[in-house]
Amino acid sequence: MDSSSRIESHLSRRQILAGAAALTAGALWPGARPANAASLLLPDPSANGIARGQIFDNQIPDRSVYAGLVDFVWGASTPAQPAGAVPSGYLPAFRDFDRTHTLAWYQANHPDWVVYQADRVTPAWEFGNTLYVPIDVTNAAVRTYYFTTFVQPLIDRGYPIIGFDNVATPNVYNSAGHYDADGAWVQQYDGRDDRAWPAAVLGYLAGQLHARDVAMAANITWNASVVLSDIQQAVGLVDIYVDEQGFTVHRDSNYNDQAWRDKFDFARSVAPGKLYLAINQTTAADLADASQAQVDWAIANYLLYRERLSMMTLCGVGQYHVFVDRPELHTDIGTPSSAPVQDTTGGWKRGYTGGRVLVNPSSTQAVTMVLPAGTWTDLHGATHSGHITLPPNSGTVLSS
Repeated sequence: MDSSSRIESHLSRRQILAGAAALTAGALWPGARPANAASLLLPDPSANGIARGQIFDNQIPDRSVYAGLVDFVWGASTPAQPAGAVPSGYLPAFRDFDRTHTLAWYQANHPDWVVYQADRVTPAWEFGNTLYVPIDVTNAAVRTYYFTTFVQPLIDRGYPIIGFDNVATPNVYNSAGHYDADGAWVQQYDGRDDRAWPAAVLGYLAGQLHARDVAMAANITWNASVVLSDIQQAVGLVDIYVDEQGFTVHRDSNYNDQAWRDKFDFARSVAPGKLYLAINQTTAADLADASQAQVDWAIANYLLYRERLSMMTLCGVGQYHVFVDRPELHTDIGTPSSAPVQDTTGGWKRGYTGGRVLVNPSSTQAVTMVLPAGTWTDLHGATHSGHITLPPNSGTVLSS
């Protein structure tokens, strides 16, 4: 099936679900705006099993390797994808993506577009990356330049979704202000928690994509610095929320205790009405070398919070651009038969039509949870009956 035929067939299957998702998002998320959802091409995750996302594809010679396995490709190098895999273009959210536009070029041509830190000398580099100059996205001329130079060409190439990377609602890059055309300093933000920063982020995200029947995805950072209402509004503005922190945060301890509960509550609030891709990077460089415990943890948490629109990626730390697989990612215990609930032991559980999911978020206490009658098999073939003990900060998926 060629690209245009695939889009038409996928779109017809997606209309009702997308419309329902837009209505739900509007009800749940302050600042959410209605979209002509029937005209947007969006991923269509399956109701059972593990719906998967692929993070970049530029090192995959034959993309058919993930045909039928991947629903969404973040940062696809080409709009041409296997059937069922919906691609997004890729852009950094607050940087000029043209490497030839160096800081010196900007200082000579558009000195009033550069955003600086409080010392008024150091640009507000993202993660210290000096290749892409941070630009003032509150400036109307900057927005026009950015859309015309970077966004519109991706739309013209046929991308149905544009993905924006590294959207942080706190002022984590220490942006302070810019110089105007006359060289006078213009103070815009005051510190990491300045309330003007989230407003600038949200205004920039609103964009013009829906007017062009193009959807928006964004990698919006979740961490201890976020103000809940800010990230809620940001997620409400996008069609696909990409959560690069997942439940592993790239460390052995994963999320735990109150931090886990905060993240879980947020994930559960997103999942019913928003396409949601959580990226879980293990501490191993290669997913093949990841510990069984961390694989179990990532999949169990996904199945604990997931709803119809939820997707996940599981990979080694920084193992983007290539397709990776493990047998556990083919787990299918049916569809949820109950909501997740906390057990009297402090552990969490959720029933599925073909199994159940258990998670112990405590960093210090093991929990022993009672199992329904019968024999239950976990992801690595061990059987359990009567009860099961979960070590601290662990999860398991059991099939019946």
